[in-house]
Amino acid sequence: MIPLDRPGLTSGYAHFHNSTNKSAWQSVRLPMHCLNGTTGPTTLILGGMHGDEYEGPVAMDALVRAVDPGALVGRLILLPALNLPAVMAGTRLTPDDGLNLNRVFPGDPLGSLTQRIANWLSETLMPMADHIVDLHSGGRTLNFAPSILVPETSSKVSLALAAGMAFGAPFTVLIDEDHAPMSIDAVAEKLDKVIIASELGGAGIVTRHTATLATDGLARMVAALGHLPPKEVPPTSRCVRLPASDAFLICDDDMIFVPAVELGDPVKKGDVLGHGRFIDRVDMGPRTYVAPSDGWVLCFAGQGLSRRGDVIVIVAQEVT
Repeated sequence: MIPLDRPGLTSGYAHFHNSTNKSAWQSVRLPMHCLNGTTGPTTLILGGMHGDEYEGPVAMDALVRAVDPGALVGRLILLPALNLPAVMAGTRLTPDDGLNLNRVFPGDPLGSLTQRIANWLSETLMPMADHIVDLHSGGRTLNFAPSILVPETSSKVSLALAAGMAFGAPFTVLIDEDHAPMSIDAVAEKLDKVIIASELGGAGIVTRHTATLATDGLARMVAALGHLPPKEVPPTSRCVRLPASDAFLICDDDMIFVPAVELGDPVKKGDVLGHGRFIDRVDMGPRTYVAPSDGWVLCFAGQGLSRRGDVIVIVAQEVT
């Protein structure tokens, strides 16, 4: 691991032994940057926890090259390709062990590669950070209206919410996810750290709009966390709540989902959100899917063909 107290910018790798059929003594080298300025807080910024989510690594690369350490307050530690094997394979899961990095926290120091990366974060980097920024997108199978996510149960929710709004995504989403006990959020909560995540697009691609928002938004968020002089006033972000998972619309059978609205649109309960076309069934006509509540269209399935059990639409709800 690179030295984390050296003044200015230091770049290098964190090394993880990984013995495979193709390479008996392989070293997986996770790219890592550390920027040190004057005395101040430490923010740990993560990208590439899932390998098919690209806006985070792009924004972090831009941030490292743009920040003048002489103007920086505190320390930024950046890992733009946290799950490097998955990033290089373009997959959500780690190819070596088939695990989802954000479902194995706090990890295991004697476990598989994915479990050891999670343990290293939990035991080494997260305890020294004041803030943790975990940048995600929807990956290949989901497509989000660009959003910042703030765990609603965090003791530091007010600070996280303020930094999230400074990012300037169209939505800032309060969340309390079913899988939180297995994720990085649980470790952050146990350590009493500020944690902020994102969903900045999806469908396994990066667009001009999402890349620009991620790059500009991360710079604004870093400033809001006290590291840099204040940036320009961010675009307005609507604060909403992610519903419980039983309010997600789920695919009933393999089908092509055809949206009738756009991501980010406001909807009323009962509005038509789209139609499912069952292309392999001559006995089934289209199925209509309607909004389960008033709110905003936050997420669609990210691929044309959806499989039984896939999420096809999420409607975020008003925060009152």
